[in-house]
This record gives sequence, structure tokens and C-alpha cells, in this order.
Amino acid sequence: MEEWTRLKNSKAAIACIAIAFILAMYLIIVLARGGSFAIDSVLADFIQGLFPHSTYSFFEFLSNFGDKIGIGIVALIFIIWLAWKKRDFLGIAAFVIAVGLGNEFNKIIKEAIARPRPTFNHFVDESSMSFPSGHAMVGFILYMFIAHFLAKEAKSSAAKGLIAICALFFVLLIGISRIVLGFHYPTDIIGGYLIAAIWLFLWISLYERFKSRSKGRNS
Repeated sequence: MEEWTRLKNSKAAIACIAIAFILAMYLIIVLARGGSFAIDSVLADFIQGLFPHSTYSFFEFLSNFGDKIGIGIVALIFIIWLAWKKRDFLGIAAFVIAVGLGNEFNKIIKEAIARPRPTFNHFVDESSMSFPSGHAMVGFILYMFIAHFLAKEAKSSAAKGLIAICALFFVLLIGISRIVLGFHYPTDIIGGYLIAAIWLFLWISLYERFKSRSKGRNS
């Protein structure tokens, strides 16, 4: 709790969230006006060029961890752990609300922006809109929220850092999988990460604040 309080109140954390908000709003405004980004085709060609078709099955497997079924299974396992092992029912509430409302918020933004899916290498049909990527946004919220709880259990700073790096790398791979498979523009993924970071910061801050007050009343 003390570590999160220091991080939340640090100038670096506040600056990062402010930058994420500005960048996210920039993407939203441009796309809402029907604009586009030249960097999308450049990054998509570069990323897709890195991986041959033989790796697509691997990225399809990774992508499953960001879809509804994958997120549902992982979330259920984590909720059981919080209930059975930690007895942290406030944490369960914060986790479920953050992920659940985050998913609904993603749908609202998608419908408001109404960005069509990309045409490059788009070999699988998707009926929903493109920005922001639900896999990137909801996946980021889910796995980084879990990483926050696991890091709290770690004894050393090195272990905490390793958990954060592993979670970030995993979420990054999920985002890359959506580009490799042609489901999203790179800015869909970036936008999903930016919005998710702000959303996650908000809900973890609320959870830690209420958790601290709860401990204060029980002490």
C-alpha cells in the first residue's frame, strides 16, 4: 500500500498519466473526425514482415488470452484465488468492476469512433469496430491488475519488478498478435493501452484508498 501511495503521488506517475490522457484524446479526436495515421501502414508492414505465416498459429494462441473466453477464464481463476487465499472481497469487487466496466467502456468508444477494421492481411471477418482494440485495452486492465496484486505478495523489489515486466511483455505480445493477424491497426493497440493505463490507475487508486480506510477502521 505504501509503495502504491508513493507511486501514485509521484510526479513521474502523474506526468505519465497526463501524457497518456493527452495522447489518447489526440487519437480519439483525429479518428472521430475521420482522420487516419500514416504510421499505421508503416508499423503494420514492419511488424507483419517480422513474422512468417508459420508463426500465425502461435499468435492466434496468444490472441485467445485477450478474447472473452480467455479473459473470463483467467478472471475467474484470479477471483477464486482472491476469495479463497486472500479473503480480499474488496479486491474482488474492484477487479470485477474495473474489468467489466472497462469492457463496456471499450464498446462505447468503439461505437462512438466507428473506425472500420483494417484491410491489410485481414483474412478473418470481424463485425465490431476497430478503435480501440478490446484485446489490448481489456487485456491490459486484466493482466496488469493481476500483476499489481501479485507484486504486493512479492518480498523483494526485484521480484516486484520482474512481475511487472512479465505482465507488460505478455500484454504487448497480445497486442502484437492482433496486428500480425490483421485484426487491428497499430494505433488501435496503442490507443487501447493508453486508455487502459488511465482506467487501471483510477481503479487501483480507488481500491487502495478504500482498502486503507478499511484497515484503519478495523485497527
